[in-house]
Amino acid sequence: SSLPVLLLLLIASLLRPVTATGRNVSCTPESCGDLTIRYPFSIAGVQPLYCGYPAFDLTCNASTGPARAYLSNTFREQLFRISDISYENNSIVADVQTVFAGDRGCPVPDFNVSASLALFPFNVSSTNKRLVFFYNCTVPAELLLPWPCGNHTMGAYISGLWDGGDTVPRGVPTNCRSVSMPVRAGMEPARQHYERMISDGFLLELPAPQGDCDGCRQVGGECRFDQFAFQCICGTNGNLCPNSTKVTNSTAHP
Repeated sequence: SSLPVLLLLLIASLLRPVTATGRNVSCTPESCGDLTIRYPFSIAGVQPLYCGYPAFDLTCNASTGPARAYLSNTFREQLFRISDISYENNSIVADVQTVFAGDRGCPVPDFNVSASLALFPFNVSSTNKRLVFFYNCTVPAELLLPWPCGNHTMGAYISGLWDGGDTVPRGVPTNCRSVSMPVRAGMEPARQHYERMISDGFLLELPAPQGDCDGCRQVGGECRFDQFAFQCICGTNGNLCPNSTKVTNSTAHP
């Protein structure tokens, strides 16, 4: 199961050394491609982990082209690419970067995407559609993908809104195996547009950040999440800003 692996990765992120020089390294916003990375996110190896929530730790990779940001603590490396961050709406757009059963010609996930995000404090937005891929059964011609995936004859359909459950089209056998994923746009027929829908990604809603980060910045402070608490830091010595206190609660973000 991938969940124990994810749990270990998240625990490992909590134990990652902050920096070699202590806790006084700045959390200046950094860029990764077109994205500005700041609290509650941080870039592994560039910003200290206290610059954001451990679960929001990102990896910035520019080794194969333009820099791209990925969720760090996933059961496969560079599995979820982050293509947009809305700090105002507390949301991100992510797309899954994978192939089906090792078939590089098939960018279909071979796992249920929402389950692989279960240990992250994200909610799959109810505005997404549900894209379903099914195989190991007789696939109706009107739902058949143009080519096999991992030596499987595979079909695809949009079953409505993500929170609406899986509405199976007429003609799809009940003995099929399937995987599903959220997508922002429900382009029909799915069998012709599935690659575009996957690459366009899906919307994830984030929990409201702890503390008043905007207010912290207005007084010249820097937002951090250290020792399971929001902190507003002023100056270069790692001291709390005047009139600022740690904000903690029992539902601290991972």
